[in-house]
Amino acid sequence: MGLFGVSNGYGSLKRVLMHRPDIELDKVTEENKTEFNFKRAVNKATFVNEYDIMLSKFQNHGTETILLTDILKDDLDAIEYINHRPNMTYTRDLAVVFNHGAYLMSPRIKSRWGDQFIVGRAFEKLGVPVKGIVEPPGYIEGGGVQPIDEDTCAVSVCDRANETGTRMLKEMILGKEVKYYLEVPVPKGSIHIDGSFMVIDKKLCLVWPENFETFPCRLYEDGKIGFKNIMFMDFLKERGFDCIIASSDDRYAGYLNVVVTVQSEKAIGFEQDSDILKGMTSRGWVLDSFPASELWQGNGGAHCMTCPILVN
Repeated sequence: MGLFGVSNGYGSLKRVLMHRPDIELDKVTEENKTEFNFKRAVNKATFVNEYDIMLSKFQNHGTETILLTDILKDDLDAIEYINHRPNMTYTRDLAVVFNHGAYLMSPRIKSRWGDQFIVGRAFEKLGVPVKGIVEPPGYIEGGGVQPIDEDTCAVSVCDRANETGTRMLKEMILGKEVKYYLEVPVPKGSIHIDGSFMVIDKKLCLVWPENFETFPCRLYEDGKIGFKNIMFMDFLKERGFDCIIASSDDRYAGYLNVVVTVQSEKAIGFEQDSDILKGMTSRGWVLDSFPASELWQGNGGAHCMTCPILVN
C-alpha cells in the first residue's frame, strides 16, 4: 500500500490529514464571526470534545488520522500561524489529493488566505508531492472538488470558487488525474458542492436535486475540444447512479456531510434522523454518528474536517 493516492470519493479511507482545534478558536468573537464564517463564538471545550468523539470514530474504523500539528510540531512558524487560524480545522478546503500528488487550493475568504501553504508544508514532510497550486485571481476550495470515480471529477462554481479557479484546476488535472471534468455551477448561497451532493459508493450518491436545477454543467473530456452541456441530474442518470434524495431540512442541517471510511459498508457523519440515514441504512450501510451541536457553529461537518491522503 502506498503512502498516498485518491482516485474516487467512495473507497475505504486509509490515511487522512486532520487538525484538532485548540487555542485558535478563542479568536472567534461575536464581532468577527462573519469574517471566520462561524455562526457564533463557540464553547471551546465542547467544540473540541465533539471533535475528539468524531476523531475517535475514524480511528476505530481503521483510518490513520494524521494531525497537522503533530506533523508540523518542529515548524514553529507554522504552529504560531495555526494559533491564529480558527478555520484550519477544515482541512478539506485547502488541498485535494489525487493519484499523482496534491493540488493546493485557493481559499476565497480572507480568514483562510495562506492556510493552504501550511498544509503544503505537511505534505512535504509526508512525502506527498505538490503537483499544482491554484492562485488568485482564481479561487477554489476542496469542498467544491469531488472525485466521482476513477476517471471523473465534479467541481462546483459556487460562493467559494470562480470560473478562473475551476479552469485553472481543469488545466492541471484533466488528462493527468482524470479523463472527465464536470464543471457544476450552483446558485448563490451554496458554499460548496459537498453541501448538496456526495458520492458514497461506486454508483450511489446523496443529493439535494433542487441545487442543480438552475444551470447546465460543462462536461470536458480529455482529448476533445470544447465541452458537452448537461444538467447535473441527467449526468447522474447517464452514469447509472442510485440517488438517495435529501430533503431541504437534511441539506441545511449538514446531514449530507458524511465521509466513507469502509467501502460499501461504513461512513461517519452527524447524529441525525433523516431521509439520508433511512436511505443509507435501508441499503445496508452503517452511519456512525457523533454529536455536533457545537461543531456545526463553525459551518462544517466530517467531510469538511478531513483531507483524504490515501483511499483504497
